[in-house]
Amino acid sequence: MGLDDEKDVVLLQKLREGDEMSFRSIYLKYHSRMFRLAFKYLRNRPLAEDAVHEVFVSLWDNRKKLRASGSLKGFLFTAIKNHVLNVIDEDKRRLKKHIKLSYEKKIDRFKTANVIELSKYRDIYKTDVEQLPEKRREVLKLRTEEGLNNREVAAYLDISVHTVKSQYYKASVFIKEYVHRKMTKETGS
Repeated sequence: MGLDDEKDVVLLQKLREGDEMSFRSIYLKYHSRMFRLAFKYLRNRPLAEDAVHEVFVSLWDNRKKLRASGSLKGFLFTAIKNHVLNVIDEDKRRLKKHIKLSYEKKIDRFKTANVIELSKYRDIYKTDVEQLPEKRREVLKLRTEEGLNNREVAAYLDISVHTVKSQYYKASVFIKEYVHRKMTKETGS
């Protein structure tokens, strides 16, 4: 155990007893590092500040439940990581809902003919997707329907990011060409 770790153990013990000076010391010691980590992923200063603030509020509120022999640094950085992931997840859900609502508003404004045309495209797309090889179809669905990024798809399917990019690109090209051919054939252009 290093000198820094020993100081953290003492600060943690005093914090558990409700010592506000220990809390301030912990705050001063870890705030900027936690902020940098939160900002790295959130790319938004107010959100990063809020994340750090929430973790410190949680630290104070739960001080009596902390293990005296636990790692203060480990607790703080695990807490900030989890908070950031929750914020990102919440933002994804909010964005999906916003996109869905925007799409529904646009659909309401479409004329009947446009809705029929959109339905044709959707049917062609579904047929086209089913023609893709299984892994390529899975990559496409995870990216487009689940909203996962390349890294998340790679981790989920246990394949490389390069493979995800390649499969997604091939699927996209295939679908664009297929839809174009099908629509050209139907319109006679």
